[in-house]
Amino acid sequence: MIISEKEAQHFKHAIAVPGFGLAMQEKLKMSRVLVIGAGGLGSPVIQYLGASGVGIIGIADYGVINDEDMPRQPIFHVQDVKKHKAKMAGSRLYGVNPFARPYPLLLQAKPETMAFLLDGFDIIVDCTQHLPSHLLINDACIIHDKPLVVGEVHNWLAWYGGFNMPMPDGTRSASYRCAQDITDDYRNYDAGALGVTHGATGMRIATDVIKYLIDVPIGLTNKLYGIDYLHNTNTVHELTADREGIEAVKTKGLLSADDYGLDIVPDVED
Repeated sequence: MIISEKEAQHFKHAIAVPGFGLAMQEKLKMSRVLVIGAGGLGSPVIQYLGASGVGIIGIADYGVINDEDMPRQPIFHVQDVKKHKAKMAGSRLYGVNPFARPYPLLLQAKPETMAFLLDGFDIIVDCTQHLPSHLLINDACIIHDKPLVVGEVHNWLAWYGGFNMPMPDGTRSASYRCAQDITDDYRNYDAGALGVTHGATGMRIATDVIKYLIDVPIGLTNKLYGIDYLHNTNTVHELTADREGIEAVKTKGLLSADDYGLDIVPDVED
């Protein structure tokens, strides 16, 4: 048995779910997920993936916690202010899952760090909510053949989708670039951010990532989910892969930080 008797007891309610069982819990333990961004969207993703028993969670974030982060990042505590998000998110996982193995990575996602960041992970979850980072991470996932989940929350509106997912014929699904026209419609740049909409979206992302890890075929492939929390509406967009565009990314490789419009920050001093 891959998991111990203590772990089986810890996760007994999940194991009791019909169709889930011990085998699926063991799959989660053997899984490796990288979450880039431990802010409003990344916090619930990290928290629920960790609590659910995902074996290894990489947490890539170079930022520190601010007081105004608390309403939408409840994985952190007030006494964590000015501490590194990645480190504190990792330490919090032990509070809900003593078998967790988080790996804080105090790194910015930039062209020269992407190969290191992606190495060894089964799926990448981009919670940066930052267009230049989305483009960079998308291209890196295409080049390194990694499935990717991206999401954003803007006030009452949110979206998330699965990109570069493996298909039954051996090809990959649509990339983030293939869905940009749709995601632009969900962007609302009015000021403000609600904690509950971030949390609700993060939990939906975590649910679909778990389904992917245990081989449930329904969920992320060629799908983009739009959510309007104010009017309680949900829209499922079917995505189509732009094969020429995907091949162009593979041919060109990663662009420069300037080409992505990415502002490079100084390396974090631990």
